[in-house]
Amino acid sequence: MPQPQIEEKVRSFLLTLSRTLGVRIERVLDLYLYATPDKVRIVEIVERGGEIAGIRLAVRSEKKPDVWYYTAVGYYGAKCTCEGNTIGGKICKHIIIGVITWNMTSLLKQGKEIDLTKLTWLHTGEKEI
Repeated sequence: MPQPQIEEKVRSFLLTLSRTLGVRIERVLDLYLYATPDKVRIVEIVERGGEIAGIRLAVRSEKKPDVWYYTAVGYYGAKCTCEGNTIGGKICKHIIIGVITWNMTSLLKQGKEIDLTKLTWLHTGEKEI
């Protein structure tokens, strides 16, 4: 049986992410489409043991065009410089964009998706998306 095309892997990942977060797929798709080169910049790709273990990026604010939030996501946690995450400790939309970008980078570079079941912080954290 042939490998599913990258589009199918992306679709499957976004649906799984939507279910994991408990949000409508439309909200996840909005964040996926927001991640363009003029709004999201990869700062660093963290590789360990032959796989991408996390990613650091800068995400432009939707409401404040001159403001960038710095986000890091990985298997052991996530952090963002936005108010919702810094003050409230919530999983913000910038972190979700980080997870989506991390998955796309892993798909393009290594041909495999990240395992959302390993992101225990994603299942237990309070959401602000």
